[in-house]
Amino acid sequence: MQRLPEIKATYDWFFAHYEDETTQRARNNDIASIDLMEVKRDILERGIFVLMFGQFEKAVTLAFEDALATRATNPDWNRRRGWDASSLRGRKVPFETKLAMVLDSRSPSFAKILLTYATRNHCAHGGTTNAVGSIDALEADLYRWHAELRR
Repeated sequence: MQRLPEIKATYDWFFAHYEDETTQRARNNDIASIDLMEVKRDILERGIFVLMFGQFEKAVTLAFEDALATRATNPDWNRRRGWDASSLRGRKVPFETKLAMVLDSRSPSFAKILLTYATRNHCAHGGTTNAVGSIDALEADLYRWHAELRR
């Protein structure tokens, strides 16, 4: 989540300018221009959403890889159990599997993360029908979820 503050600060900078510009255009009663800006804002927010969630995905992968390296080589089978499965090696381990290995799948956060991941995938592939919600709320969720990961 190393780049998350930089990504969020860039979004905040953009949004401040966007608000100033839309306020000025509203004073001029330039509704068509505001509508066009709204479309561009939506596209940019979807990109920011993908970038921000990507930082969390990277954190999940790092936690998973760290846990795998530690647990799969543990001489105690009770600590190693399941972690030495060949399906956990390589670059094709699905995000949901990695997440389940470092976060309790019965926790309330797990389901919320998967819903957010579905929205991320929707946006990353050009989808525009799923709402991304508040970028500020996403940031708070990502930090909270990151704190819940276990190695």
